[in-house]
Amino acid sequence: MNSELAAKGRRIGQQAEVSSRRAPVWWLIFQQEFAELWLGGRALNLLILFSVLLSITAFLLATNADLSLTPPPLAEEILVQAAITFGLFIGLIIAAETVSGERERATLEGLLLTPSSRRQIVAGKFLAALTPWPAAMLLTVPYMITLAQGDPALLPALIWGGLTGTILAAAFTALGLLVSIWSNSSRISLFVSILLYLTCLLPSQLPGQVQATPALIVVQAVDPVEAMNQFLNRVIVNSLPQVGIGSNPGAEDLTWLYLGGVVAVSALIIGLLFVVVAPRLPLEGEGAGFIRSITKRMEASR
Repeated sequence: MNSELAAKGRRIGQQAEVSSRRAPVWWLIFQQEFAELWLGGRALNLLILFSVLLSITAFLLATNADLSLTPPPLAEEILVQAAITFGLFIGLIIAAETVSGERERATLEGLLLTPSSRRQIVAGKFLAALTPWPAAMLLTVPYMITLAQGDPALLPALIWGGLTGTILAAAFTALGLLVSIWSNSSRISLFVSILLYLTCLLPSQLPGQVQATPALIVVQAVDPVEAMNQFLNRVIVNSLPQVGIGSNPGAEDLTWLYLGGVVAVSALIIGLLFVVVAPRLPLEGEGAGFIRSITKRMEASR
């Protein structure tokens, strides 16, 4: 079985070498990863789960709206936040397996035959792992239109939700790839990725009186998920004409602070992947840095 998988990896590398004059290698890798992700059914299964979770959320919001407990702007905010949160998880899980999984299957070595930089290999895998996000966002639009009930909050929810969701989807896909590159097995990379994902959700679970403190505002701005939640709350719910800023003093500054946090942290993660880690992609199966030491300890304890 391992010999067959290794042969498959070599065939991928040889195909890329033969075709490199017609198309860049990153595009060939993207096509291969895209086909395995979608034709293999993995992306579809995750999107089905996404649809179920989104349907439950929309049903609960619609029920509350009928009872006048949830106004349309608040329902739009909650739905788009839930959609982005679910969507990030999909990209993170897919990316977390893409490199470490190939190491386990002994197919990654075939890519050594490709006449390309290692950055191109990572770019092809990154773009393929990012493809479920547009589908997830499109699935969200009908729910948002239904819950909006003609409310003007729909347009900023679609625009800002789509923009911040796309930025974060790219960041979390890059984060999953970073963990996958630094891990020697899929179980380790999935465990670390899920742990990082849950860590990003922690600030929203703190009591309201704590969230108003200056220290936590800094934490919220640095945590990309919580920064997204705070930004969308101000743009969609506490909206004033044009800018969508609440009437609280300093709300405008905080709104763009949170958006800046989303962009800055996402740019840092993506830059770390493509500028620092991708050119040094350890194709031979060796991890790197502190994650390598954690991986060895966990594997030794089993």
